[in-house]
Amino acid sequence: MMSNGWIDLNGQVAVVTGAASGIGRAACVALATAGAKVVALDLDLQGAQAVATAVNGAAHGLDVTNAAEWHVVAEWIQTEFGRLDILVNSAGIALKDTVGDVDLSNHHKTFAINVEGTLLGMQVALRFMRPQGKGAIINLSSTASLKGNPNMASYGASKAAVAHFTRSAALENVRAGHDIRINSVHPGLIETAMAGEFYGILEKIGSPDALRTMMTTGRPGRPEEVADLILYLASDRASFISGASIVIDRAASA
Repeated sequence: MMSNGWIDLNGQVAVVTGAASGIGRAACVALATAGAKVVALDLDLQGAQAVATAVNGAAHGLDVTNAAEWHVVAEWIQTEFGRLDILVNSAGIALKDTVGDVDLSNHHKTFAINVEGTLLGMQVALRFMRPQGKGAIINLSSTASLKGNPNMASYGASKAAVAHFTRSAALENVRAGHDIRINSVHPGLIETAMAGEFYGILEKIGSPDALRTMMTTGRPGRPEEVADLILYLASDRASFISGASIVIDRAASA
């Protein structure tokens, strides 16, 4: 696909996890529009293939919690493309739990996907980027990491861990002399399938319209709006931004 001019990613390979839907899918479209060759990764291989077809990219199935599968994907990327320039860690889940009665199986699943999946993705990407001397990693956190949430305690804690790993990785690579920028994006309520599940969790509070009003300053965000921020952070336009935690919620948590 053609670059939009202001951001030019031609010649770069961009890998997106959780690519089959929501913010991941929107990120694939934005990156491809700027000229990147997009690799869509998702446990839902059929969904990832549909996205890849739409953006003239490639797709591969992946359970982000499985280190062996990451290894297979890394070998495939090396064989097919020979490089990895951009990683967007978008795969994630949100399950209902509270500190007082947390189901450890749900807690472990949340951390396995949201935290360990992100960590494994960064490790694979860095193996490509360090020899290349350059790269950009964008990790999806959440505004849930910034304040307590009695209905989704593990989710908020996992997204706080993502932000901390992001800052640690950014410092690690800057101090090692690598031009690898690593940032986290913290969306508020965005109209995705996950948001639909969130409405279900809190449906006793009121109608979906009431929830949207409660959780936002006027409206929820669109996946494409988050994707625009991801695109910027992936590009050289953000060459001096690393280790940042960037909130995108239209002042809802201001």
